[in-house]
Amino acid sequence: MNDLHAQFVWEALPPLPDAEGFAGSYAGVHGGCLLVAGGANFPEKPLWEGGPKRWTDRVFVLAAEDAAWQEPGRLPKPLGYGAAVSLPQGVMLIGGCNAEGALGDCYLLVCEEDAVVCKPLAPLPVPLTGHAAVLMGGRVYVQGGSLAAGEQDAECRMWVYDPAADAWSEGAPLPGRGRFLHQMAVVGDTLYVLGGIGLRPGEDGRQARDMLTEAWCYSESEGWKPLADLPRFCAAAPTPAPVCGGKIYLLGGDDATVKGYAPQNHPGFHSASLCYDTAADAWAEAGEVAAARAVLPCAMWHGKAVIVNGEQRPGKRSNEVWGIAAIS
Repeated sequence: MNDLHAQFVWEALPPLPDAEGFAGSYAGVHGGCLLVAGGANFPEKPLWEGGPKRWTDRVFVLAAEDAAWQEPGRLPKPLGYGAAVSLPQGVMLIGGCNAEGALGDCYLLVCEEDAVVCKPLAPLPVPLTGHAAVLMGGRVYVQGGSLAAGEQDAECRMWVYDPAADAWSEGAPLPGRGRFLHQMAVVGDTLYVLGGIGLRPGEDGRQARDMLTEAWCYSESEGWKPLADLPRFCAAAPTPAPVCGGKIYLLGGDDATVKGYAPQNHPGFHSASLCYDTAADAWAEAGEVAAARAVLPCAMWHGKAVIVNGEQRPGKRSNEVWGIAAIS
């Protein structure tokens, strides 16, 4: 992948064994297996028919690309819309929310023979939902998100987790706008925070969305630096965003161009992708995606970026799982 206009090979993996699928799930890799946990959907009837949103505690495991999904364990509680990071010792689930509101709970999912064990970890110092996380230099960095569900606030703060100590500390806050449903990635010793959604006071006294094109990078040696703005708005694309050859790829997500539709008539999210060249500090369009989705996780597995389920349109999930490889 040596140019900005890479082509992608999309491979359909076994769909998750749930007819509806989920948005806001956690995904990661441990013991050579792909793990997917939590998320929410509308299993009883569609959103536009008044169906209630339900969070899940289900945990799914795929041992190989040609295997069948297994359900060898459960989360301690229904949970979704947090962040996940693959650690050597397991898949770390960080915060999120459920019907009770935002949570700071953190867990480690560990594959042990025919079971998945869920171990509690030190909770986040604050409850968070809609945030993003990456692994850099052996530590987990969590940035942004909301302290309460329902788009009531947008955080600038960053939290840093040390797996060796099972302890959190507060990092340097982002100098730009607070945000949620943004994308993050790591290249070398630098993490990137890209796009997302901010909030401002609305005319009716409620918070209104601001669609952000800001991009930032952070390293422990140099702190935060502003980057070239995204050429268009992007939020809720698969994250951590896949990286290859020093380039970061934002695959689909919500570009805020599809407006004014009732959920049942929504045509679906846009199918375009963006590429950010970290060396040149430059953006370019990167072609069409095979599955236009929003609010979904991404994990690297068998050399592919794997995206799991997500929203096809507001209130409508997908149970599809895709593996994505890139060719120049």
